[in-house]
Amino acid sequence: MFGWWPQTGTVEWVQYDFAAETNVSAAEVYWFYNPRFCDLPVSWRLLYREGDEWKPVKNKSGYELTTNRYVGVKFEPVTTPGLRLEVELQPEKSSAILEWKVK
Repeated sequence: MFGWWPQTGTVEWVQYDFAAETNVSAAEVYWFYNPRFCDLPVSWRLLYREGDEWKPVKNKSGYELTTNRYVGVKFEPVTTPGLRLEVELQPEKSSAILEWKVK
């Protein structure tokens, strides 16, 4: 589990740093939901590292937000040393992920 508590209303991120350039084309996220403290974020997206820049992946499937199951995203394949999951948090509640899988 990874969370951004106590942050609210901000843009935050978590990232994978691969040991070597890695080809990726999909990811799944399982969002943590606790009505008292954690809600789904306003939005989320994936970015890949190219040199010193972070660029959005070319998403083929949209970024779904729901609870109690994995939500997947497919994108044009990229070869990268790192992948970042960026979220915009709700104004009054933080967000957290139970698991993030990269494929």
